[in-house]
Formats: sequence, C-alpha cells, structure tokens
Amino acid sequence: MNRIKELRKEKGLTLDEIQSKTGINRSTYNNYENGKTEPKPETWQALADYFNVSVPYLQGKIFKEDLSDEAQEMFEDVQDYISYVVPNELIEIVLKALLNSYEYNYESDRWK
Repeated sequence: MNRIKELRKEKGLTLDEIQSKTGINRSTYNNYENGKTEPKPETWQALADYFNVSVPYLQGKIFKEDLSDEAQEMFEDVQDYISYVVPNELIEIVLKALLNSYEYNYESDRWK
C-alpha cells in the first residue's frame, strides 16, 4: 500500500488542503489513498516532490523505517542526490541496490 494517506496525515492536512496545495481533486486524491486508482508517473513525482520523498518510498516499495538511524540519514542523503541524477524509472532499482549493498557491507564489517 502506498504512503499517500500516511504522509498527508503526518502533515495534518485535509483532503481540501491537499487539493488547494497540489491541484489534485480531493476525490481523486482520496481514490489514490485508498488504492482505487493509481496516479500517473508524473503525479507520483509531483506528490513525491511535495512530500519531499522519493517516488518508490511514496509508493510503499522502500521501507526506510527498517533501517538504523544512521542508515536512515544515509538513505535520505542518497535519495536526495539520486533524485537529481537518475531517471525516475530507475530510482527504485538504484535505491534498492544501494540498500542491499549497504546492508551486506555494513553487516559483514567491510565498512567498519
């Protein structure tokens, strides 16, 4: 399940406020939150930009909460950088590869 509703509630926003801030109709946004319809790629990106997260994170495909505090900070720094240099369709793959590499190397003491 995506994180659209979770992030809206974290910011304390109503559907009406989302509509005025993003231009997305409140009922359309509600359908996105409930998984009834799927945003187009450009809408995913606009929402990710608005919430300051990556598209894969917004879509619920990457779970940074499972990482240590140090890894979460690293993830956010890398995520910001990658969003500028990697095409949108490859961001999820690149972030997963980086997370897997980090977990493998950190857990095996290669980076300590």
